[in-house]
Amino acid sequence: MGLTNPFKKISPEELKTKLTISEQRLSTREKELLKKQQQSREQAKDALAKGNDREFRVASRRYSLVEGQVNTISSMVEMAQSMTDVIEMQTGLKEVVEIGNDLGKWQKQLGFDTSKLEGAVTNIRTSMEKVNTATSMMTASMDAAMSGGNELSEMQDSLRSELLAELSSEQPAKDELSKKIESEMANTE
Repeated sequence: MGLTNPFKKISPEELKTKLTISEQRLSTREKELLKKQQQSREQAKDALAKGNDREFRVASRRYSLVEGQVNTISSMVEMAQSMTDVIEMQTGLKEVVEIGNDLGKWQKQLGFDTSKLEGAVTNIRTSMEKVNTATSMMTASMDAAMSGGNELSEMQDSLRSELLAELSSEQPAKDELSKKIESEMANTE
């Protein structure tokens, strides 16, 4: 049984392939979760229309949890896309550095001063380091986004207000529901 080195450097093309696969899987999961989120929203709306607070709390909690997952996955999709862009930029910069080194050698062979070209190559390398730093910062931002989030009660209150507004515009004729909506709207203001 062979051991694989977890620190083995992989080629940019391999990494782009892995990122593309991950992005596709994340996008598929995001679509599934958006459907679940919409279902939870509809269940919360129905429960609210029926005046069933318990069912509303359950459905709105589910809605909030799914929304948190959707936001995290959306951020991860964006991060994968940004990493793909960084890889493409880095590949292009490596080619430019190689060409710059060749030009420097040819200039030396012709007797030209290569200090200016070497300065340009140094600037290109510095740019590559900045791109790598940006990737690290995106990863750190993603980690922070995954651990943070809105409070559940604020999400439920916001959803309740939104759904009450929809219900009041859809079914103003129902007396009990109209009274409940008016009292809820008065309480939120």
